[in-house]
Parts: sequence; C-alpha cells; structure tokens
Amino acid sequence: MNKEYGTALFSLALEGGLEREYAEALEKVEAVFSENPDYFDFLASPGIPMSERLEAIRQAFSPVAPEHIVSFLQLLCESNRIGGLFASIDAYKKLFDAWGQVSKARIVSAVSLTQSEKDMLIKKLEGICGHAVEPEYTVEPSLLGGLLIEMDGKVMDGSLRHRLRDIKDVMHYE
Repeated sequence: MNKEYGTALFSLALEGGLEREYAEALEKVEAVFSENPDYFDFLASPGIPMSERLEAIRQAFSPVAPEHIVSFLQLLCESNRIGGLFASIDAYKKLFDAWGQVSKARIVSAVSLTQSEKDMLIKKLEGICGHAVEPEYTVEPSLLGGLLIEMDGKVMDGSLRHRLRDIKDVMHYE
C-alpha cells in the first residue's frame, strides 16, 4: 500500500514540476528517520495525541522540506502508515530515476579509484546505457583487482577473483 503513497507523491511532484526538489527533501527525511529510528515509535504511538504527533512532524520537517512533503508525512501518520515511510520513499525514488533516466551503479573495486578513473568509468557506463549514471563506490580488497559493477539489474564482473575462478573451473573440467 505504501508504494501507492510514493506514486501519488510523485504524481503531485510532476504536476508542480518539483520532482527533484521532492526527491532531495525525501532524502533528508529518510536520513532523519534512519538516524532516529525511535521516531517511528513516537509517531505510531496511540498514547500520544494525534495533534501532538502532527505538530512534531511540522516542527521537525517544515524548515527542511516543502509543504507537500510535510503534509505527506502527516498523512502517513494519520493513516497509521508511518512505518511504511521507507517503502513510500523507495517507490518515489524508483519513479524519479525512471523519469529522469538515471541508472544507479554500484561499483566495487579492490582499491580506491582516482577521480580520473571514476570520471572515465562513468563516461563509459553512460555511453553503454545512454543516460546519466549515479555511482556508489565501494572498496573490497578481496576482489584482488579489477571491478564489479551492478547496474540496471545486470552484473559486470571484471574482477581478478572472478577471472581466477573461471580459470580454476576450466582446469577442473579438462
């Protein structure tokens, strides 16, 4: 059900041309809730009057989020769906990425990449998919060398560990 809330919020953003502004505000909201998981309990607590919970949302988020985002949070609270906030935000993000044609790429390397290497890699990935790529870099020394890239549901494994495994498999079958 919370996916529908995220979809409705995205539709509202489209009407006002505020897709990016809402996405950025939702990232801030997500960060606040991630850093303060007890906030969910507070907002879901029937022992605290609804008016106090709604006011807490207004005070916490009005300075950092557009009015519609604050109203969205209040709606989730009033309908006892605040626990599904992350699912709603995830639905919004997926629609935003599809709308803006942005692919998220998880790039794992054995060592940290230089800025020049990152720039060349992103340029190459954007050439492959035909649109913008938003990278997330991780260093994993167990790869030994090379890269592992996950993007658009596909895995490109150019790691040394993978190549060694392939060689080992070939040697066992011959």
